[in-house]
Amino acid sequence: MQTALLAAVVTIAGWYATYAYAKKREDRTRRIEIWLKYRQRQIEELYGPLLSLIEQIFNVWRVRENILLTDSSRYSQDQQDQIKNFVWREYFSPLHREIGGLLRTKLYLLDGGEMPPSFSAYLEHATQEACQHRLWDELKLQTSGGTPWPRDFYDDVKRTLERLMKEHRSGLENFASS
Repeated sequence: MQTALLAAVVTIAGWYATYAYAKKREDRTRRIEIWLKYRQRQIEELYGPLLSLIEQIFNVWRVRENILLTDSSRYSQDQQDQIKNFVWREYFSPLHREIGGLLRTKLYLLDGGEMPPSFSAYLEHATQEACQHRLWDELKLQTSGGTPWPRDFYDDVKRTLERLMKEHRSGLENFASS
């Protein structure tokens, strides 16, 4: 009788240990999957699109500058202003709206949960430019100055995206090997 009872206790203890180990492993796997999905969302929904839009702004800037510098003697000051306004309306403004939309709807995906100062500076820059262009378009009031493009914005986005991608890739490799 004692032998049977001892065998039952050992069996139950073994079953419990196996269950606890399996449960702990499942919990760890689930946490890793959640973390990987979150990193993937940060990359796909915020930082990747944000970097792409910033690079498009830089490309448009270079194209505009090439047009103005290459053909500057060909265009009067009024024509140069028309070119700048056209490029703003057709290219810069839509890109700034897209970036603003991302920041408005995807802030919950910010790495670390806090908005970097360069993001706030960018929003101020974009708002300033939009106001200045509307003042010119609607009231013909020329304003100057304002908030310049934040130099850290691109670097902050690119650095964060690269780190997130590296962490995600490393997490996938670790997940696959376990």
